Amino acid sequence: MKHTRLYQTLSAVLLVFVGFSAAAKNEDQAIRFTSIPDIFNWNISNPQPGWEESMDWLFTRLQKDGPDFTLVAGDIMDARWYEPELVKQKTEEYWGGFMKRFNDRGMTVYVAPGDHEYGDDKGLAMGDISRVFGDQFTKILDMPKNGPKNHLGRAFYVRKENLLVITLDTFEDAGKRFAYTVGDEQLAWMEKVLIDNKDAEFVIVQGHLPIVGPVKSKNSSASMMKGGTDNKLWKLMVNYGVDVYLCGEHHRITVHHHQGIWQVVHGALWGTQTNLNYMRGVVKPGSSGKPGELTLELLEFSVAYSGGHIGDHPHRGAKNKPRENVTLSAATKKDGPRVTGTLKLGFENVGKTIPTYEATGWFAKPAEAK
Repeated sequence: MKHTRLYQTLSAVLLVFVGFSAAAKNEDQAIRFTSIPDIFNWNISNPQPGWEESMDWLFTRLQKDGPDFTLVAGDIMDARWYEPELVKQKTEEYWGGFMKRFNDRGMTVYVAPGDHEYGDDKGLAMGDISRVFGDQFTKILDMPKNGPKNHLGRAFYVRKENLLVITLDTFEDAGKRFAYTVGDEQLAWMEKVLIDNKDAEFVIVQGHLPIVGPVKSKNSSASMMKGGTDNKLWKLMVNYGVDVYLCGEHHRITVHHHQGIWQVVHGALWGTQTNLNYMRGVVKPGSSGKPGELTLELLEFSVAYSGGHIGDHPHRGAKNKPRENVTLSAATKKDGPRVTGTLKLGFENVGKTIPTYEATGWFAKPAEAK
């Protein structure tokens, strides 16, 4: 009897140990990332006097919460330059400095072009200038070159374990100007990527422009994707079971859950807005026949500004510029960012026929699509 009880005890301990080991292994295999569209939207130098203490806090958070990669769905700088040589000079200075912030920390960043990466709305109306910006984006930011030839380095994909991330260029060369859409060549490439990676358990797509409306906006031209949910891109994402579409442009948070896709609009302007945000995500693999899990968390925090206005912003008013000094609020310094929305996704099978999710905060009451 004593031997039987000893055997039972040892078996129980072994099961607990195996359980802990499996959980630890699962945790080690987790993919951790962050998302922060419209991170500056102003021409911010590296270093930027009056900003660096706050920048160190931000990039330390991004690196800790998302050691695998950071997503930036466009608008990294203001970039209102309209002469070809000036575009080349200034993008090398500011975009190069932006990338250096990540490179100096050994961080991986995946950037989608925003309207400001083409010279803002005015630049997009000037096809020749937009093409200069596009070439500079491809050259300086050095994103993966596995996308379509007409968007090389501006549309691309990354596969990590059971996660597929597709980055889109939501601005299409239409000759005299660039259109606010995703064209047929990019769509054909994207469909092939989705087919080739059909075993991916979770699919995230990032692009600058929102597709589903309405969307809250602040200090934004409030641009949207042409055609909304009637466009080919949205229908393609629905057909292939894309889970999440991340976008920016509007500098406020709006969440939609429409036709099975979670569209998350977020981001805000450092240097202008006091209520800022970013998102962190974790993808865990499945085990013992169980599905994996994707968790997204929206985090908000406050900053304060002082001093004058940073001057290298052509075609802007005297006070329509970022402030010289950025400091974290007392609450942010003490408690860090606060979680204001959590979404957990899991699926019964890779085919995603039976979606299940848990949602709080922003995700619990998604906006109604119109």
